[in-house]
Amino acid sequence: MTPRTVVLTFDNLGEAAELEQGVRERPEGDHPSVTTALPRLLQALDELAVRVTFFVEGLNTELYPDAVREISERGHEIGMHGWLHERWHKLDPAEEIDVLARCREAFASCDIFPRGFRPPGGQLGEHGFAALRDAGIDWCSPEGETADVQDGMVVLPFPWELVDATYLHPGFGALRRRLGLPEQALDPDDFEQRLWAELEALPADEPAVVILHPFLMVDDAAWAAERRILERLRDLRVVAGGALADELR
Repeated sequence: MTPRTVVLTFDNLGEAAELEQGVRERPEGDHPSVTTALPRLLQALDELAVRVTFFVEGLNTELYPDAVREISERGHEIGMHGWLHERWHKLDPAEEIDVLARCREAFASCDIFPRGFRPPGGQLGEHGFAALRDAGIDWCSPEGETADVQDGMVVLPFPWELVDATYLHPGFGALRRRLGLPEQALDPDDFEQRLWAELEALPADEPAVVILHPFLMVDDAAWAAERRILERLRDLRVVAGGALADELR
């Protein structure tokens, strides 16, 4: 039997999302998602011999250029995730174009040329793919259910049930209520069991898009659960989004 295909992705880096929300908890350029979580995550991915996609905000090319380059140099794909984790569905077309152009220029300064995109917040909005195509993006991963190819744009959607923040992030209480979960963030062990149960419940022939977040891996108990998930995923077919997009196209 062919093992299930899992598109393993990691969202957010550094303090970009915090700055977008107006939160300044520490000096810029010293975020534990980069200084603590990322090194052990990259080491684990090397040990497990899997290559994945990191969706990174463009600001990180200025705050953490060495970390961004290291992700790429270790063989992982880097996709765009806005400049400052802007809520994508709230941008007008001109703003989308400006953010994508700024990101492309910034990543190019690190010799990285992303072709994947995940809208911060999960929603593409009513403007669809137009600005993405013009920016050289040929696959994207919004919230949704079924993988598809639309006029050359590969769509690899994710369900919130396969996102670690759904279970672990304190600020996602409303989302948990909507999904019938306790409003309070779950214990890491409970998160691990629920995410794995949701993964196994999906149709075996449909690619499963999993989202994990380095900022949640700063906590040692959460990292232990995430590491166990990575080890279990090794028994499946884990691919980066761009590689699967090429297959589907």
